[in-house]
Amino acid sequence: MLPRSRPARRCHLATAALAAALALGACAGEPPAADPQAAGGPAAGAVAATEFGGTDIAWVQLMIPMDEQLLPVLDLVSQRSADPAMTRLAADLRVRYTTELQQLRALRVKAGLDDSNPHAGHRMPGLVDADTLAAIGGTGGAEFDRKVAECLRGHLDQLASLARSELANGTSSSVKDLARQVAESRSAGLATLPSTAAAASTAAAASTAAAAGTAAAGG
Repeated sequence: MLPRSRPARRCHLATAALAAALALGACAGEPPAADPQAAGGPAAGAVAATEFGGTDIAWVQLMIPMDEQLLPVLDLVSQRSADPAMTRLAADLRVRYTTELQQLRALRVKAGLDDSNPHAGHRMPGLVDADTLAAIGGTGGAEFDRKVAECLRGHLDQLASLARSELANGTSSSVKDLARQVAESRSAGLATLPSTAAAASTAAAASTAAAAGTAAAGG
């Protein structure tokens, strides 16, 4: 087996740390220093330097792409899902994520960070990548709902875990306030999801049984 490249190894280690305690910051290593000009001047830069620790910065920088990259999945659900429970959950998450992204971006500015995505192109638990989106988009019916339920389960579970890590290890009260909301909302979403996944499985089983019955009748 070929050795993992150095950038991929750093990202893998940082992802593990984020899932455990968000203690190592973003994949690049040390959290970026606050930029006083980007944050609105020396006074704002001083506030950012004292309020935001490495855990807070890492969490904000990861949460933004986590939320952004789920939105196309939620839009597909509104267009294709035949499961009312799934459609309601996706609509609720769409509204929440839109509001949440505004809050996260405001925290990013307050911390003196630029709008670059340090996780661009990375593969990590809960982060919807292009391959996952394509796989979901290439299905329909009960299989579509099953794949969406699987995607949402992994996504919501990972975000709830990361939010709990921020609450345990973060230092910024404003970031932790948002993390508390994330932990509660993702846990609530997970509680809603099992019935949705079961409905998808039931629909798939019914479809298979109907197909088998048709084949038997034709034979």
